[in-house]
Amino acid sequence: MDSIDILIQNVSAQCVPNLVAIHTFKPKQVIWIYSDESKSALNRLKLASQAWVETQQQWHVDVRNSESLEVVLKKHFETLTVQGKVVFHLTCGTKSMALQGMMQLARFRQQKGADVYGVVMDPHTQQFDMVFPLAKNDAYACRGLRFEEVLNVHGSWRQQGSGRDMAALKDVYEPLQSLRALHDDMMQALDQRSLCSRDDAKAQGYYLRGGNDLPMVVQEGLYLAQDAGVIRELSIQKQYFTFSSVCCENPYAYIRNMWMEDWVGAVLAKHDDGQWSGGYSGVKVSIKSPEDYQEFDFLGVRNNHLVYWSCKNTRDVKTPYFFEIDALRDEVGGRDFHVAGLVHTADIQVALRKKAKRLGVHLVQITQADAQERLLEVSLK
Repeated sequence: MDSIDILIQNVSAQCVPNLVAIHTFKPKQVIWIYSDESKSALNRLKLASQAWVETQQQWHVDVRNSESLEVVLKKHFETLTVQGKVVFHLTCGTKSMALQGMMQLARFRQQKGADVYGVVMDPHTQQFDMVFPLAKNDAYACRGLRFEEVLNVHGSWRQQGSGRDMAALKDVYEPLQSLRALHDDMMQALDQRSLCSRDDAKAQGYYLRGGNDLPMVVQEGLYLAQDAGVIRELSIQKQYFTFSSVCCENPYAYIRNMWMEDWVGAVLAKHDDGQWSGGYSGVKVSIKSPEDYQEFDFLGVRNNHLVYWSCKNTRDVKTPYFFEIDALRDEVGGRDFHVAGLVHTADIQVALRKKAKRLGVHLVQITQADAQERLLEVSLK
């Protein structure tokens, strides 16, 4: 579609479609239709859009009163003057906002002969499909948002320097795959053992309490942690070992479970088709304030979808894990256009799998042979 004069958009808590529409249609003017419930989202959208559009207006409506909604929209459309194209983006907002918007758009076209179009965004095809004046096959490819834009428009941001970039993790894919293969043997060797520093004040190093040896599989895991780039200068002498930290202060914790989040990033990076923006393991995201932050095991953006994976190495997967994932997805970037899942080691009962499905939480059991295929299937769709 050629450059348009006005883009009209309903506002809701899910801001991604609104911002994508501005990047795609590049309007001269944006008109926001908002309610009291969406005032905070409106403010973030206006701030995120100011570099992209010349003028922004806002129409306040009461979505709980259908008669008032009709009257207010009719009044605003009657005062609207336009020379070029008008696009009404109907993806966001309530159903009543979309319905009344379509009715007023049709009246505006009939009374003023305006060149108007109604479109909705399909998050799966990444297209804007035309639904007015005729529902037909006219479609417009969506422009992609950057990782920072998706976070910022929802009031979040990545803490500077936090997280391991998935592009760098691609180079350590092989040692992470090896750690995955060692997982069951590693858990058996580390069972009921904890990391301790040496008691001798003159000596440096660490050992595993709970035995007098450093099992071979643990030694192999430590060397793989070094190959993965999280520690360096590893030295093993009998049951003791020393190291220098790169981005991990506790290699014992890394070979137990922290490797899982790096594995997610490495797998996705290895199969990157150029559609990812950002993508970090162990990334800290501030939500509304610098002090209020949450660490995400993996977080990235692909085709305007926020992709979030939580990693759990536990004997049992419990219901609160699903609610935590669901809540964090909503808080950091809205639900409808985003992907969230749990990468886990334990078997999950059928009843819990059904609960995860109802919440829209995908499951990948990392110890299964098809774990990589399943991770890609969910993340790349």
